[in-house]
Amino acid sequence: MEIIQGISIWLGPACITGCTVRAIYCLIVSNYSEDDSAMYKKRAKNAVKFAIIAALAETIKQLAEYYYNGGRSI
Repeated sequence: MEIIQGISIWLGPACITGCTVRAIYCLIVSNYSEDDSAMYKKRAKNAVKFAIIAALAETIKQLAEYYYNGGRSI
């Protein structure tokens, strides 16, 4: 059970960091590639959307744990 908690603790920030790096990369490449600029901008937007959804899912998980376990983590 401790392994699952460790994965849960590190997966959230790693996911958000990865999405941030991908969004920055896509925006940099879109500046240098005029032909594929729209495609890379869309990829950057999708990375930002995914990061927001991932952060919300983690928050909802924490709220559910607090509500059903009385503040104790699983």
